[in-house]
Amino acid sequence: RSEGRVGGMFDVGLQAFTPVQARYDVVWCQWVLSHLTDDDLVAFFKRCTTGLAPGGFICVKENVAGTSYVVDSEDSSVTRSASVFESLFQKSGLSIIEKQTQTDFPDGLFEVKMWALQPK
Repeated sequence: RSEGRVGGMFDVGLQAFTPVQARYDVVWCQWVLSHLTDDDLVAFFKRCTTGLAPGGFICVKENVAGTSYVVDSEDSSVTRSASVFESLFQKSGLSIIEKQTQTDFPDGLFEVKMWALQPK
């Protein structure tokens, strides 16, 4: 890998992605997890955990629903509540190290939360 360049591209869905073991300091997931089922999401996080270098993080930035789940009938995405996400993190063997809420978003949109996670 050359400095400042992408090291690789992966043409595969998240439900099938398996990272190289112990390679990544950070796995960043932003506005993509709504296309996975809960079971696929837990499996994805477990696989990503094996791809983390020692001390590495999985970071999640996603829309959150006020109720458990909101299903979009147009694109079949699922917006989960913060409590559902946090339950799935726990099932995946991840600890929440930090969490924050995105500020300064327009009214009428889903709230956006961010979590920094590490394996337990």
